[in-house]
Amino acid sequence: MNFKTVAGASKAVARLEALMFNFHCSAGKASIKSAVENKGNLLALGVTVLTTTKNQDCVSIFGSGAILKVLQFVGYLRDAGADGVICSAQEALAIRAKPEFNELIIVAPGIRPAVKNAEDGVKQDDQERVLTPGEAIRAGIDFPVIGRPISEASDPVAAADVIAAEIDETLELMAAA
Repeated sequence: MNFKTVAGASKAVARLEALMFNFHCSAGKASIKSAVENKGNLLALGVTVLTTTKNQDCVSIFGSGAILKVLQFVGYLRDAGADGVICSAQEALAIRAKPEFNELIIVAPGIRPAVKNAEDGVKQDDQERVLTPGEAIRAGIDFPVIGRPISEASDPVAAADVIAAEIDETLELMAAA
């Protein structure tokens, strides 16, 4: 995808009544810059390494593991003036550890609540790099993305309530610390 295509798409999205839009960092620095320059009043967020990508696949595709590649992409985003990043919650700690990235919003898909009787405590579905809602908040996530654990639950409202309670409890504990 070339930067002119990204610029045109960004201009079109900027006319919509949305809060944010995203683009893939793997399109390169010029595309990132063109998305940011044409975002209008929307928040521009760069997708780094998909949460469904295994670390060994990340090495095969990008030449480095997920954390290193995410940090490289986040540097591109910061340099271009993007508003935030979309990454696995597992990479959020590495991002938040770098003061130069503190102003970036972090959106993390692949948030999975702990499940009783699950072998590893979390049902991953097709996600490779996951954290629970509480872990994600402690890692510095601003917007946890939680889809299937709610939409596929036998009682979606109850599932959302349990997740919201976990997030609220985590925020209260963090505020008290």
